[in-house]
Amino acid sequence: MRLLVDTNVLLELFLMREKHDTTQSFFAAALIRKNQTCITAMSLRDFGYFVQRQVHNTEITKKMQLRLYETISKVINTSADAAIESIYSDVKDYEDSLQMIAAEEAMCDAIITYNKKDYQQSKLPVFTPEEMLDIWRKSQ
Repeated sequence: MRLLVDTNVLLELFLMREKHDTTQSFFAAALIRKNQTCITAMSLRDFGYFVQRQVHNTEITKKMQLRLYETISKVINTSADAAIESIYSDVKDYEDSLQMIAAEEAMCDAIITYNKKDYQQSKLPVFTPEEMLDIWRKSQ
């Protein structure tokens, strides 16, 4: 299964936020189950921006970005066509629209996010990390 992981999930994990433990369990289970966890290049950029704002230390930010590379399976590119399609999309938030279109282009099976409301117009199924863990537990 190929899963697009939203930026907010990454921030929960790396900035040790409230849902850190669940997020860590999600990534561990994805690895064990040989699921591919993907992020967009845009998420990589956003991740670096938010981490730098939080820690105010370029070296720590770079180390966290390298740890991110070790955590996820793949960084997917965003095509120019996806960028233009997002401009014309009915989705109000450009970045959310771009994430959805990039996930479709990369043939992802689902989107993993803590903000499901942002993805109501997604053509792909959308789950929180907790929901995905529950699905995996039930399928054993």
